[in-house]
Amino acid sequence: MVYGVEDVAKSTKFFGDYGFEPIEAGKSGSTLLTPEKTTIAIRDMHDESLPAPIEDGSTVRETIWGVDTQAHLDAIVADLSRDLPVTTDADGTAHTVDPMGNGVGLRVTAIEPVHMEPLTFNAVGEAMRVNARAKVYRYAEPQHLGHIVFLTSHFDETFDFYTNRLGFWVSDYIDGLGAFLRCSSDHHNVFLVRSERNGLNHISCGVSGVDEIMGGFEKMTGEGWEPIWGLGRHLIGSNMFYYFRNPSGGFVEYYADLDCIMDPEKWEPGHFDPKDPDALAVWGGLPPQEFLE
Repeated sequence: MVYGVEDVAKSTKFFGDYGFEPIEAGKSGSTLLTPEKTTIAIRDMHDESLPAPIEDGSTVRETIWGVDTQAHLDAIVADLSRDLPVTTDADGTAHTVDPMGNGVGLRVTAIEPVHMEPLTFNAVGEAMRVNARAKVYRYAEPQHLGHIVFLTSHFDETFDFYTNRLGFWVSDYIDGLGAFLRCSSDHHNVFLVRSERNGLNHISCGVSGVDEIMGGFEKMTGEGWEPIWGLGRHLIGSNMFYYFRNPSGGFVEYYADLDCIMDPEKWEPGHFDPKDPDALAVWGGLPPQEFLE
């Protein structure tokens, strides 16, 4: 994720407290790292090298996606170049824009898979925790940069771009409102929401479980950052969540226990009613109005 922000130092501290590792910092920008080698890049909003913003103020300016092979990257770039502006950096990263005008980057993936030991709980079964205390989390360390949620006034064109041009699968629909799309085994990597405007709603980062979510909550609130919605569990995607207001734009979510789709043929996209409260959360209450807006 590449952000253009009003206050580089404040945004850098936010993501550091959130659990990312700072690897460079300066007045004009900083970069933070996850264990799987994905990054959050914080840049001054007036940096002319950034793609143009799709909304006023601090916000995401570009999302860079990993492609599995150079051959597939070349094929995608060739297709996009037919009718879109595409530039390629010296390191092989291609840059274009989606129908919202949001920056889209594509590069051969450099992700390093992270192995996490399965959690054990004292319930009936073979994986019980025996003669040992439960792990205590004083903060969170997100392992995975999971998904991003956009409001779009160009829903049909944007949906077509991600599914037909980039090859994302549809996981679920909220009828008339939005679609959950994936390019991995995660239930969703993009959620597109039909709106009268273009903008960022949130990004989301994966942790080990509810205890780490709450460890992150304790750390973030202790540093003065404002929680906005949670603790709860979504129906669509099944994940537990906690959201915080993000000084870099929109919100940021800790999540755990997201649905995993290994075989597209074994997953049937669902259709959910936007008027059904369960479409937002099966427990944890409804979000504040500003989140919905």
